[in-house]
Amino acid sequence: MKYKIAYIDEDDGWLNQFYHTFKSDFEILKIKADVNTTLDDIVSTIFEKEMDGVITDYLLDETGEVEFNGNQVIDAIRDYKPYFPALMLTAHEPQAINHTEDVNIINGKDILDGENEKRLAILKVKIKSNIDRYYEMIANTQTRIEELVRKRNEDSLEPNEEEELTKLFIVMDELEPEGKEMPANLVEKEAITKLNTFVAQTREILDELKKQSKE
Repeated sequence: MKYKIAYIDEDDGWLNQFYHTFKSDFEILKIKADVNTTLDDIVSTIFEKEMDGVITDYLLDETGEVEFNGNQVIDAIRDYKPYFPALMLTAHEPQAINHTEDVNIINGKDILDGENEKRLAILKVKIKSNIDRYYEMIANTQTRIEELVRKRNEDSLEPNEEEELTKLFIVMDELEPEGKEMPANLVEKEAITKLNTFVAQTREILDELKKQSKE
């Protein structure tokens, strides 16, 4: 099964070039950014269509029609899912580096010209590996939570295990903010009430800090 990735660009030519370059390796959703596109539209489309990852052009506002750039797209996505696989392609690498928090996601757009097959092959592996690791993180976090909850229900946890479980609930809340639940037979409501309350309070604090940092 191919992973589904979204590619965002304001230029039809680049959208088509990306599609033809990667269509054999991934299912591609082309998202054209134009005067009517909002960040909320893009984020909603990506998660409603259950994309496995996203790649965006950096300089989306080059024509003056779009009110945001690729770094803002990735920020908006990661405000919702901090670990979601995301990369950026750009012909303006110095500018992108200066405006992007995670410079490791930046890749030169010239890689799409097909002249360097080795670089292109590396990018394809990078995309797939990022998605693989994301789903592996979800699975490992879920498995460890289930182990600790089972132990908590059957016996008790050491203080360090209680702390680990709390942290894992926070991580899972960031990985799966839709609130997917663990199997009911593993969870006694009274056993995790305090943890759920703590997670909710922690998320409120983090959200407030994010708002303050943007003001």
